[in-house]
Amino acid sequence: MTLDNVVDEIISKAKEDATALKKEGKSEAIYILKKAKANASEIEDNAVDYAKGMIETMEKKELASAKLQCKRIELDSRKDIIDKVFDKLREKVMMLDDKTKKKIYEKMIKKAVLEMADAKYAYVNSKDTGLVKSIASGLEIKEADILGGVIVEDKDQNVRIDGTFESVLEDVRDESLKDISKVLFE
Repeated sequence: MTLDNVVDEIISKAKEDATALKKEGKSEAIYILKKAKANASEIEDNAVDYAKGMIETMEKKELASAKLQCKRIELDSRKDIIDKVFDKLREKVMMLDDKTKKKIYEKMIKKAVLEMADAKYAYVNSKDTGLVKSIASGLEIKEADILGGVIVEDKDQNVRIDGTFESVLEDVRDESLKDISKVLFE
């Protein structure tokens, strides 16, 4: 074989090898590209699913927060209404006539004296001292900074029975808040 033939054969063999490598490279590139597209599609699907989950979670949180805020506003409004009702009641109690007050004071003082054998003092507001003197025999009447009602105290000034209108109204409010809410809001 001549040198030209050997060179031609080597070149021909190199061309065949190059063509085969090119073909194999193209096949591998197509395979890699398909695999990359599949991975990208999977990554995109996962990202979309994750984003949907995050959106649902955020929507649930926002909805729960909005419901809580509405409930808070409703409860605050109900409390304001109940406060106004008791303010009106307090105003009416403060405007009671002397005859009605006298009956109330008689009951309060009688009950306090029965509960406290050594009752000695009765505290009332300055407007009602004359009214109470006529019904609180045996008790020393003292003025107190209260809106109305009476506080009865023992001789040692250790035990008190608070029958002030303020405390009575607060007790009524505490004891009947549920019933008042039913009447007002159902």
